Amino acid sequence: MKLQMTHGSLFSGIGGFDLAAEWMGWDNIFHCELNTFGRKILNYYWPNAISYEDIKKTNFEAHRGAIDIISGGFPCQPYSLAGKRRGKADDRHLWPEMLRAIREIQPTYIVGENVYGLVNWNGGLVFDEVQADLEVEGYEVIPVILPACGVNAP
Repeated sequence: MKLQMTHGSLFSGIGGFDLAAEWMGWDNIFHCELNTFGRKILNYYWPNAISYEDIKKTNFEAHRGAIDIISGGFPCQPYSLAGKRRGKADDRHLWPEMLRAIREIQPTYIVGENVYGLVNWNGGLVFDEVQADLEVEGYEVIPVILPACGVNAP
């Protein structure tokens, strides 16, 4: 019986999901972050994890069947109320890349994160697409919306 959970993070930033995984006792196998400063932080705190830079140029098939949990907050700028809300026309719409990584890795679980604007952009079309894409891959989707006030944030 497997006791140690394995974790890989996409769009890792400075390691929020990686830190949570560490607190859970999971083994951080890899992270993927384009931002140079973010990678410096990730490599400092998780030097034993594989560090990938550009999700568009990374093949994750080497991790197929070896990762229990993939986490990722694909870029929110295309959907954020604070942005131009260009949606899928924005070159930062990277859900297709996250889906490709999921297909290549075939993790047991996926934790995805994004802004509230994702559920109301174009009548929720992209949110519906994300759910449908995951369901086609055999995952059960359980969406949860956490408002800022739900975690005592303004």
